Amino acid sequence: MTAAAGPDGWPDAVAEFGWNELLEEDAETAVSILSDLQGRLLPHASFVDDVALAAAGRSEWLRAPGAPVTRIAFPPLGSARVGSVVENPATTGADHCTVAVSGIVSLDPRATATLLVPAHLGDDLIIVRTPLDEQNLTFEPAGIEPESGWTRVAGTVEGTVLSTGDEAAGLWRHIRAAANRALSYELNAIAREILTATVDHVRSRKQFGRELGSFQAVKHALADTRVWQECAELATDAAWETSAAEAPILAKSLSGRFFRSAAENCQQLLGGMGFTWEHSFHRYLRRGLILEQLLGTSACLRTELGAGVKRGDMPVLASL
Repeated sequence: MTAAAGPDGWPDAVAEFGWNELLEEDAETAVSILSDLQGRLLPHASFVDDVALAAAGRSEWLRAPGAPVTRIAFPPLGSARVGSVVENPATTGADHCTVAVSGIVSLDPRATATLLVPAHLGDDLIIVRTPLDEQNLTFEPAGIEPESGWTRVAGTVEGTVLSTGDEAAGLWRHIRAAANRALSYELNAIAREILTATVDHVRSRKQFGRELGSFQAVKHALADTRVWQECAELATDAAWETSAAEAPILAKSLSGRFFRSAAENCQQLLGGMGFTWEHSFHRYLRRGLILEQLLGTSACLRTELGAGVKRGDMPVLASL
């Protein structure tokens, strides 16, 4: 029933299914199931905010009776670093402050919402809440798929300070880790759909009297993507097994690499078919290009992990 709800009916179908309750009782099962379906069905909504705030112990910000839902201002596309900045540091000890917001947010036009803004105050981080319909905010569709709901947000607003210091930093670590895990499952599902469609294509199409899939160059390209798939899926599942902040980062990096490999190799192997509007490839490509950049591209995250290795403070992420 949930899968048949269609792109616009997805949020209501998920809520009726009882996913929110499952998220509270068994987050790993809930996230792995829903994020996988998100990647396969490409609905016009995202549940990354729900996952992130539930993992941070702030689910009441999402579903308080009669209150607007909460949306998170994630870093700008392509970056893992918080982009919003507090503009009046002299008054941040009070309940309110002014924040220059710069990031990306998942919008649902049917729901009223408040915006949760992680923002830099010098070298520190604070968490601020502000109305999402604030007149001083501007919104612009992110990437090449406006239907995804992911939207750039910018502007200077007044907000209520919710958390500061170590508490805010810890809250952001939980939010980022949970979001990376959810995005990893979703990217894996998108890349699998691309890979499956391409395998079907090279099995059914012929050139010089032979199936396309019988040519060595085709086999090598698909095998390369399949290797990244195995790495990404193992890392995504393993990200639940440790509390280390680096594990979800590694999972998101490898899932992004799996998607990039599928997009590059499969677009080549699909040939002209992949450029037609009727083929499904472009739908998965456009959604994946947005998600791969959320909370940092694969290259950005590899750099972050490499810096940890260089400093010598990288924890053991898996027992071998």
